[in-house]
Order: sequence, then structure tokens, then C-alpha cells
Amino acid sequence: MQNIYDDPRFFEGYRDLRDRRRGLNMVLEQPAVWALLPPLAGLEILDLGCGEGTFGRWCLEQGAASVVGVDLSQRMLALGAERRTDRRLRFVRSGVEQIAFKAASFDLVVSSYTLHYVEDYAGAVARVFGWLRPGGSFVLSVEHPVMTAQVENQGWVTDQAGRRLFWALDDYDSEGPRRERWFVDGVLKFHHRTSTLVNGLLDAGFMLTRLDEPVPVPEALKRARCTGSGLLDDLRRPPVLVLAARKPGGAVSDNPVGSARG
Repeated sequence: MQNIYDDPRFFEGYRDLRDRRRGLNMVLEQPAVWALLPPLAGLEILDLGCGEGTFGRWCLEQGAASVVGVDLSQRMLALGAERRTDRRLRFVRSGVEQIAFKAASFDLVVSSYTLHYVEDYAGAVARVFGWLRPGGSFVLSVEHPVMTAQVENQGWVTDQAGRRLFWALDDYDSEGPRRERWFVDGVLKFHHRTSTLVNGLLDAGFMLTRLDEPVPVPEALKRARCTGSGLLDDLRRPPVLVLAARKPGGAVSDNPVGSARG
């Protein structure tokens, strides 16, 4: 397990990105995840890769009964503890590969931008299945496989004038560790094919309810077109893959996804 978020340079860069809302999270990834959540009122929720707990705090505002946030980064969890205002949000320091809970402990498990850091994706998904109650939901987002399969430290290929021509990826079929520069050199991620991500859910026993390759929200795209922002490039290749699944059994809502925000 790589704990890159406790690297001081990485932590400061990432914290600045999130606090200033300059990344894709608030304009692309989080809206896509929210759209696939069941109604949150009364649910007991597990947030795998919780960071400083933004999502957990939001869940409690939507009426969730409790949230357990799991993260490996001591710095992130310390920041989360500073920002916590409700003790129904509890933090546990652990890697996804190591954490264990009793069977049928949660109604909803969410993993945002985390499982591309985990080598044993199938094992993680199987354990999530066990932690969920019958009828429970699992919503996850990862860097899209076309991102994790990018040519090392290259991404966009440009012409002599610096215009982005196309996105460079290679060895898509070769799953495993990939390293890239993001704030610091040598950030370790694991590339999995889209079929591996989907079939891992099905093999664990889940029913797949949705697959999404989201684009930035309309308001952000409108601003990007006015300013010429690089956000427009996210229409040229998908940066994020979002999957929603349900554990069979239990009471099924007539509208099992897309209701969390009312």
C-alpha cells in the first residue's frame, strides 16, 4: 500500500486543489456519484477512501444515520477530525486492503477515487459485498482505464504550438501497477480494464445497476467555453468511470438510484 497522501508536498498540493475546488471532483466526479446514490435518510454508510470527510459530512446533512470513513492517510484524517461537527461521522485509519467489518454492517458503501490505488480489486469488491446488508448499494468511482493506461507521464500528445492532439495510451490489456507524476513523482496506481471492473462486481454477487462515464456539469462547461478552460478536453476522453451495484435481497426502492438529493 502506498500512502502518498501523507507526503507533505503531495498533501499540500491536493488540499489546495480540493479547498479551491480546482479539480474534477466538484464539477464532474461527485455529481456523478451523487446521482447514483439511493435515498440516504436513515442509512448506515461506509466511505472507503474518505480523505478529510467531505462526503461523510454531506451524507449526514442528507439524513444518514451514521458514516464510517476509512482512509490510510493520517494527515487527511487529522484534517477531517478538525472539520467534523457531528460525532455520527467516525474515522478509522486503515488501508482498503486491511480493513475488516462484521458481515451485513452497512446499507451503503461508497468508494470515491480510491480503488485505482488498490491492486486486489476483486478482493476488495468481494469484501464490500459481505459488509453490505441484503438490498444494500455500492457506488464507486475510479480513474477511467484510459487514464490509468496512459503512456507514462505523457497523457496528451501536443503539436509544436502546444495544442493537444490526442490522448496517448498503451498496453491497455496489461493490468497492474502504473506510475505517474501528480504533484510528486512516482505516484502508484493500478490499471484495470473496464471489463475487469464490471466483472469484479458481477463475480462478487452484485447486480450492476448503472455504468457512467460522466462529463463536467453544464454550468462548468459553460464557464469553460467562455474562458477556453482545459476542462473542455474532458469531453475528448473520459477521466472518470462510475459504477453502481446492488446486493440482492431486501426491500428494493421503486427508484433505487438518483434519489439521494431529493
